[in-house]
Amino acid sequence: MNKYYDESIDRKLFSVDRFKEGTEYEKEVDKVDELSKIAKQLIVKFGDQIIFDTWSDYLKENIHSKKDAWNFMMSFIDYNGHHFNINNPYPFLGLLLNKLELSLDKDLISEEENAMFDSFDSLYIELLINSGIIRQDDYFYINPYKDEKLKNACKNQKV
Repeated sequence: MNKYYDESIDRKLFSVDRFKEGTEYEKEVDKVDELSKIAKQLIVKFGDQIIFDTWSDYLKENIHSKKDAWNFMMSFIDYNGHHFNINNPYPFLGLLLNKLELSLDKDLISEEENAMFDSFDSLYIELLINSGIIRQDDYFYINPYKDEKLKNACKNQKV
């Protein structure tokens, strides 16, 4: 790999399809194991902030459906993106929530929405803790529905 980050690798990293079934799903799980090794190497080489920024750009430019956003989020978690120590996760979190077509202004309706929001909530809390925005002790008190910074990020991050 060159001295610069080759963003074309992101297409491969975020190509996992968790909606396949049977043996095809098993192949996707195996693919995640291999891609996780690549992601780890990239993080070691370039650091949290650069990788986070390129992955955020990928989300913004290449994810255009709820299904793709779900796959992106799960891959982001698989690659330990939620453990990044970054400057400001709010624009990313607002954009991801919008791409997932979830809202902080209405109740979740389906089991699918609940599952997506549970995963998002975990990612949200971990990113805020690891970025030093909240303390580990505040874990039980943080609520995305009441987080004004998140609400503003959702408004400012149009899909």
